[in-house]
Amino acid sequence: MSTAPRTPRKRVTGKRTRPVWLLGVSGQPARKIRLAVGESEPLQRFEARDLPSQADFDRAAPLAVFVDLDLWRTLRQNPPAWLAGARKVLVAGDTPPPSREEVLAQGFVACLKAPMPKARIVSALENARQAAQLFDEMAALLADAQRERDQMAHENSLLAFRQGLLSRAVSSLEMPEILAALGDGLTKLFPVSEVLAVFWDDAPEMELFLPAEAPATAKAARLDYLQDLATRVGGLPPSAYSVHEIPGGDPAARTEPGLALLVPLHSGEKPFGCVSVLLERDLDRNEQELARQAVLQLSPWLRNVLDFLRLKRRADRDGLTGLHNRRSFDTRLDHELKRHMRHKEGFVLMMADLDHFKQVNDTHGHLAGDAVLRNAAQALESGLRETDFVARFGGEEFALILPHTGRAHAWMLAERLRRRVADAATRYAGRAIPVTVSIGLASFVPGQPATTASLLSQADQALYAAKNAGRDRVGVAPAREDQRAANAAAEPRRMAG
Repeated sequence: MSTAPRTPRKRVTGKRTRPVWLLGVSGQPARKIRLAVGESEPLQRFEARDLPSQADFDRAAPLAVFVDLDLWRTLRQNPPAWLAGARKVLVAGDTPPPSREEVLAQGFVACLKAPMPKARIVSALENARQAAQLFDEMAALLADAQRERDQMAHENSLLAFRQGLLSRAVSSLEMPEILAALGDGLTKLFPVSEVLAVFWDDAPEMELFLPAEAPATAKAARLDYLQDLATRVGGLPPSAYSVHEIPGGDPAARTEPGLALLVPLHSGEKPFGCVSVLLERDLDRNEQELARQAVLQLSPWLRNVLDFLRLKRRADRDGLTGLHNRRSFDTRLDHELKRHMRHKEGFVLMMADLDHFKQVNDTHGHLAGDAVLRNAAQALESGLRETDFVARFGGEEFALILPHTGRAHAWMLAERLRRRVADAATRYAGRAIPVTVSIGLASFVPGQPATTASLLSQADQALYAAKNAGRDRVGVAPAREDQRAANAAAEPRRMAG
């Protein structure tokens, strides 16, 4: 963060009224000092038994302290601590004074002895004033130097923070990890509850990022909030969006986002996104600027990562239907199988195949076939839950993964999808092209051995059973218990044959 050139601090040159103290000084010496001081400074006299405290000295900051020689000789063994820093004038009066060297060695600016002419007292006061002025100037210089050091230390700490944040962020090409790093870094400086982000650029859909651990009601409110940000900052109409989760978050987060610092991100003159830093208190102007600069320094990298995300999505998506492709499906199936094994939960794999699709191509042409595939893909995807996964497996075949789902629920969902495809006839070249789909499903049951290949094989067998039974229907692969019972029943027949 750049800093404006500093202007030298103007020092106040007006006189400051300081009292003059008399310690144990009385009689004629006290009167002469009072006359010499006049009205320029207030005069205070203290007896030996009632000396000022350190707090009195700090508060009054006396111009000079006149100390009686006899009292000084009494105090020499155990003087008040503040006396060492005072501008002291020794008052000997008629008592033989110590040598000049001894007076100076004991920290006195002057020694007054009888007959104490006024000129000597005034000269002592002037020496004290000059010493006080010199002290004030030195104190001001030291204060300026300390402020310079503090400012430099502050700027160095901010530079280290920003370098550390940038270093951590650019080590990843995953947007959720970068936003999590941003939130962690800002939390070290002031109370940040969440970091949210929305990106749009020229893509057909927005990318929304919100904390993974937030409760469902808070997530729904943040989705609306981020879409509204895209409308207000980017001028976008409501459009399709993809939701991504940032690691962490507060499971007890309040529903409404609340206080936030918004940082629009630009590529040239054009905004491509906005980061919202949710706060637990108001920030002052310096804190706001620091947070804003921390986000903006990541802006070029966020843009690069956004481009990478969309490039990766194109690599993971089928170019015709926009669904996930076979490669991303294989990765997802392996992940889901391992995850459900680890958590001992069930899930269902479906294979769906369009019926008589070759006749569509032969009758209406391949462009019409492409339109039918796109329409069927949309019908399947729109009928799924947010947690479900659908991919184009190849040709006219689709694969669907339903996490945390049992066979009975999956069968009902498969029937609903079958009807959606049948009801969504494709309009092409002024003609309606009806199409139906056959679906086979296989379920993973916790505690039973399974591989991705075995699940695919079971779903395929169920699909072909549906095809052989007349198409436009759902086939269900038998559970292992059912399969064992069927094998056992068939064994005597095989032996008899």
